[in-house]
Formats: sequence, structure tokens, C-alpha cells
Amino acid sequence: MSLNIVSLASGSKGNSTLVFSDSTALLVDAGISYSALNAALGKFGLSVAKLDGVVVTHEHTDHIAALPRVGKETSIYAHPKTAEAILHKQGVLYGYKEVEFYEGGFTVGDIEVIPFRIPHDAAYPLGYSFRLKTGAQVSVATDMGRPTVGVYNNIRESEAVLIEANHDVEMLKNGPYPERLKRRILGDLGHLSNDMTAVFAERLVNSAVKTMLLGHLSENNNLPCLAVGAVAGRLRGRGCTDISVAAASQYEISEVYEVK
Repeated sequence: MSLNIVSLASGSKGNSTLVFSDSTALLVDAGISYSALNAALGKFGLSVAKLDGVVVTHEHTDHIAALPRVGKETSIYAHPKTAEAILHKQGVLYGYKEVEFYEGGFTVGDIEVIPFRIPHDAAYPLGYSFRLKTGAQVSVATDMGRPTVGVYNNIRESEAVLIEANHDVEMLKNGPYPERLKRRILGDLGHLSNDMTAVFAERLVNSAVKTMLLGHLSENNNLPCLAVGAVAGRLRGRGCTDISVAAASQYEISEVYEVK
């Protein structure tokens, strides 16, 4: 029995991650188009209708764009505050097939879902860990202004982690974004820089983490080589060679990371 995680799309234009076991398939966010989502799922013998549900991290458009269509075909799992924010934003939440509200952990099929708070400028932003009874565990933690102790405590037992590395600070500061947007991104409720993720990676050296998939890379303020270089370089500096580092793409499906 294994637990698998794969990024279907990751970036400012849309985010969606597939987590699946031998018998259960869950989506984290549905931020790309319905057609793109179904096409990506088809590569794994799945479709939106065959999913066991979608868990939502927060209500920003790049994480929920396809929910009005997706929600007609599978269950949506959202914290009540996030659900309320989605309702105000899209106005169709209660037309969904089924909406499951939660405030703690829950189980879907054979996957235990463990939500945890992350700091971001949304109603009730969450990261998630997913665990099988065998102990296999993976985590998703993007869209956060800083890596907190709570984030560390929730992902340290995961073997594979999708974690944000949104921007290179110098590229952002010297780039075309308005100053107000730059301040938002750099703030405590914004997005993680490559360097912040690299420092956080050092804390994971003696944890269960063996794979770090860097997500939500900005197309305007980052490059995969910079993100991977910053994190992998910091790990090498600590003498750590047993954590692999890769970057998720906005347009390409990532490698499937299997945890047994």
C-alpha cells in the first residue's frame, strides 16, 4: 500500500495537486480550468467525477477557479470560514454536489486528512498532511508568508512535501510589480521566498522528509534553477544529501512521488 503525491499545476495562474492511494484519490485545490484538470487526471486513469473529493486550502482564485464545475461532480471539503469566503466570491457554493465542512482532521476512504494553519492573507488558509494507517504521509504547504513552528510540526513526519518557493527577493524588488504588491508578497501574510524556504529546509534535515517539491513559483519573480539552487545549496551546506529537491511547474505535471 502506498501514498502518492503529484503536482498537476503549480503557480500564480492556477494550482492543483493530486494525492492518491490504491483506493482513494483526493485533489488539493482546483485552480486550473475544468478541461485542463480532467486532462491531467486522465493521465492517471481518473476524472473529476472519479475523485473522492477536493480539499480547499483557501479562497484565492488560483486555487478555486474550477470549483463551480468541479463541485457538481465530486465532494468539496472546506473549512467553514473558507466556504463562506468562496460563497461570497463565486456565489454558487450551495449548488455543489456535496460540501463537507470541518474544523479538525477527517478521513476520506483510507486517507486521513490533517489540516493545519498557515499564515496568508485569506479567510482561513490551510496546509494539509495526508496519512495512511501504514504511516505513509505527504504534505502540501504553499501560499504562506513565513514558515511557522506549526507548519514544521505538521510536515516533519511526511516523506514527500510540496512547499512554496514563490520568489527570488532581488528579482521581485527589481521587477515591474507595484510597490504595494511587492510589500504584500514580502509580508508575513504573503509568500515564501527561495531563501526563506531554504532556511526552513535546514530544519527538516533530521525529519522524515526525503523529497521537497517546490511549488507556486512566480513566473515573473523566480526561476526553477534559482529556487532549487537556493534550497539544495543550503541542504548541501549542512552536509545533507538524502533530501531531493525539484520544482513544480505551472504547465507540466510533476513526477509522481510515492511513499510506502
